[in-house]
Amino acid sequence: MHMKMPCLIACFTIAPDTGVVRFVHIMAAILNGHTQSDSDWTYVGSKVNATTGSRRTETYNTTLVGTTKLRDGSVYLDPTAIDFKRWRQSHAGRVPTYSIFSPT
Repeated sequence: MHMKMPCLIACFTIAPDTGVVRFVHIMAAILNGHTQSDSDWTYVGSKVNATTGSRRTETYNTTLVGTTKLRDGSVYLDPTAIDFKRWRQSHAGRVPTYSIFSPT
């Protein structure tokens, strides 16, 4: 995450009775790494288990701008499962014409 990072996120559900996987949203974007001044990530941290001494994996979350970049790059979205019109968004510049948020 130190530079621009290509990211692919797939969101899915698994039917508890059959185990069938249903993809509901697939997004792709190039995000700015956490050390850049215009980072698309925030550091959440890493906790140590006091009893075992084991450490949780370093964790980062996307900022609203980073999440919006991913959502702009939606390559698949099941509108019966997701109402994207309710999502908050924050664009660092103009809305890309390929974005699901584009007015055209």
